[in-house]
Amino acid sequence: MNFYEAGDRDFSIQFCEYNYSNPDYDQIYRPNGSGDYLFLLFKTPMKVYLDKRLSISKENACILYAPGYEQHYKAVHRFRNSYLHFSCKADLKKQYGIPLNTVFYPGNCEEIDACIRFLHKEHIANDLFSDEYEYTLFQQLMITIARGLKSHQIHGSGTEGDNLYSAFRKLRLEMLTNYAKPWDTTELCKKVSLEKSQFYSCYQKFFQSTPHADLLQIRMDKAKNLLTNEALTVQQIAQMCGFSDFSHFSRYFRKQAGCSPLQWRRKMGEPH
Repeated sequence: MNFYEAGDRDFSIQFCEYNYSNPDYDQIYRPNGSGDYLFLLFKTPMKVYLDKRLSISKENACILYAPGYEQHYKAVHRFRNSYLHFSCKADLKKQYGIPLNTVFYPGNCEEIDACIRFLHKEHIANDLFSDEYEYTLFQQLMITIARGLKSHQIHGSGTEGDNLYSAFRKLRLEMLTNYAKPWDTTELCKKVSLEKSQFYSCYQKFFQSTPHADLLQIRMDKAKNLLTNEALTVQQIAQMCGFSDFSHFSRYFRKQAGCSPLQWRRKMGEPH
């Protein structure tokens, strides 16, 4: 076990396993915990005892046990899980919003499981810069869990809600990747099979923004980057960023950056 110091977040992995199967009906009972944090992704239903009360968790349930807290769970039948024992000084509940000592259901268990798979592989390999990489992968795991919890809070645990949120995420990624394309509301609505009012309501709920605002922001960011390349004219840059009307580009740019594109170029070209 190596201990990696990262500011006030000293971190180490004691043990982890991916997609591990215990004997059927197996039971884990640690009255005083395991001396470290334990994150579990249950892939089969489990009987989980919390404060001496029994609850039956469904497939793809998660729990993060804090050090010193009783760990008591038993397979309903099959026992399969991915898990991570680790030490960390960071306040994980405060930093990532992950609840402690309670069963929860994030909406992205496949992504969480993939993070554990990479952590498991890296921990066993113990390769060059392994400690630093393990900590990076651990942070990725925590962020992935936090995002899964957020998506669950936004649309609940139903399959229909999961599918709609996934469809919107996919559409938003496609739109922002192809920012130069002339997107219109009709096309966006058609891709998720919703009426205009429903589409905008869902988009606002999922991303706290609008398609126009998100598209305009990435186009402005790209324009600022391209303006540092003096081989391109401002008119060429406007077209490359999806603006067919140069006056619209100039107006949006001034509103967002507080100056004209040419003034931005001159400013960025000054020696620093």
